[in-house]
Order: sequence, then structure tokens, then C-alpha cells
Amino acid sequence: MSIFNNNLSAFGLDLSDRSIKVAQLKKASKKISLYSYGRENIPEGLIINGEIKNKEEVAKLIKKTLSNAKPNPIKSKFVIYSIPEPKGFIRVVKISRTKENDIEQAVRYEAEQLFPIDINESYVDWQVLSSDNDKMLKIIVAVVPRLLVDSYSSVMEMASLKPIAAEIESIAITRSLINENQSSKPILVIDLGKDRTSFIIFKNPTVQFTASIPVCGEEFIKAISKKLGLDKIAAEEIKNKCGLKFEGECKEVFKAIQPSLHEMIKYINKLTYYYKEHFVSDENIAKIIICGGEAKRVGISSFLSLQIKKEIEKGNPWVNIMTFKNKEIPPISRNDSLVFVTVLGLALRGIREK
Repeated sequence: MSIFNNNLSAFGLDLSDRSIKVAQLKKASKKISLYSYGRENIPEGLIINGEIKNKEEVAKLIKKTLSNAKPNPIKSKFVIYSIPEPKGFIRVVKISRTKENDIEQAVRYEAEQLFPIDINESYVDWQVLSSDNDKMLKIIVAVVPRLLVDSYSSVMEMASLKPIAAEIESIAITRSLINENQSSKPILVIDLGKDRTSFIIFKNPTVQFTASIPVCGEEFIKAISKKLGLDKIAAEEIKNKCGLKFEGECKEVFKAIQPSLHEMIKYINKLTYYYKEHFVSDENIAKIIICGGEAKRVGISSFLSLQIKKEIEKGNPWVNIMTFKNKEIPPISRNDSLVFVTVLGLALRGIREK
């Protein structure tokens, strides 16, 4: 299974514990636009922590999502799908320049040292990025469990699709949010999801490092439910209503989630320090971009910016799609598109290399 290369036109499919998202882009006269997109919720228990528990039902839901896509059903059989961030590993490494036939062996050795996963039970893919000098090669290495990828691929095939690539979420996210003309300095992308928060450090031309923590929307709901004595549904409703406002009834909501927010801030500070110490000692994170469902919450960007003392912007997944660059109104609102970041990145790969 390819992680980095494909040469067929394809649509993107982002599969998580809670939802299926699909998107297909089209290109005409050098203009990229959204051809179709769709989203369906996944009933609890079909996918748990990224592992598919009921392939038949998930395959049916994929077919339904493609049929219900707007404004057009997606009929392409070629798919690029995402691998959940905590299940895949990616890192930029440096190895001594060697014979081409020996690069793979050197890459596998580095992967065995770096990643907490059995390399013999995994797909290992790599791509040479550059030569630092005459002696060293800079290579991006991705490792994903073979069992998980094969499981996802088999579900795609059950849905009458032909998987041509599997891609770790962080690669798709940065393709979606980061324009080639942006600063060459490191960028931190924070994907604020319902089940986890993922951190991606990107430095042109690729992802350098990723990490995830369980501070997330679901944890906020549990904290609100406990503090305010509400059931889960009511707690989620008031969370969505209040965001991070600190007034009226929202004061108590903010107080409930404040400990989790501070845990997130501590981790962000720790991560930026780790990057500076272990990767490029003379460069600080230049920008922070947030995306994901929880990034839609009122006040989240200003709160994090105030605490971290860095400018934070909400991600713009249209930055590499001509529709938005040409000042046309995107078919998905800027705020709602924060949950389509990954799938739009997958779809961009589907048209970029055809």
C-alpha cells in the first residue's frame, strides 16, 4: 500500500470512530474546485479507537455517503483514505548517503529505533526530501500497522472501491491548510477533535513530527456533565452554545473545562520546547493553526493565543483550492469546513498527481 505516491485521479475518504467524510475535487483550465462532498455519522461501536469492528455495516455507510454526496453523487471507484493519526507514525530522519539499494535497509533500521511498533508487521514507506550535504540524506519515513491498513482496504473493496493510497491524517491536514507561499519557518497545526487533540509540526516541505493527547471535546462534555449535573446530551448542547464565553450561565461551563484547557496549553508549551531542542535549535514555531470540530467553538483561538502568547489562526482548507483563491464563496462555510480539513487534503492529493 502506497503512503506517498499515486498516479490516478481519486476522491478522498476520511474515516473516524464517529463519521465518514468524502470529497472530490475537479480541475479545469488550471482551476481547482469542489465537485462533491458528503458526511454521515457512524453509530457507536462500529469503529473503536480506529479499529473497524463491523466491516459490513461500515461498507454500507460508505456507499450511502457516496450516494448522498452533494451536489453530485461520487461515482469514482478510486479512493485515497486516511489512517487515524495515533495509529500511524511519521518522522523526518537523516541517514548517511549510501547506495540506492541500501537506503531501504537504512530507513527500516531508523524506523525500528524511532517508532514503538513492530516494523515487520507494518507497511514502511519513505521518500527522499533533500541532501543536506554530500554525506547526508533527509528522508520522510511513515510507518503504519499492516493489519489496520489491510482492514481499511478490505472495507473499501467491500464498498466496491479501489484503494490506491493510505495516508496518515497529518500529511493530508497540512496539504489542506498550508500554502507553498507561506513562511518556511516551522508551523504548528493543532487538530482539535472530539476524541483526541493532535499536534503536527510542519516545516517546508513536509511534516516533521506528530503527537496526540486525549484532551478533546468528549473530555469537555464529561467535565461539564459532572460539574453541572447534566446528562451527556444536555452537556454537549451547552458546550456548543457557550464555547469559551465567560458570562452568564457560560461561566460555569468555562470553569468545568478550564483544567482540561490548561493541560492542553502545558502540552503545547512542552511540544514547542521539545521541537526547538531536538530538531532545529535556532528556530521557534512561527505560527499556530487550529482545525477540527472543536476549533469551531467561540473564543477558542483567542483563549489559546492569550495563554500561549502566540498568534493563532483558524485553518483555511480552501487556501490551495482555486475556488476560494478566486474570491468565490466556498460551498462549505469557512467555519464548517474546519471539520473537512483532512478529507479536502486527501482530495487534493487525488487531483494533484493525475
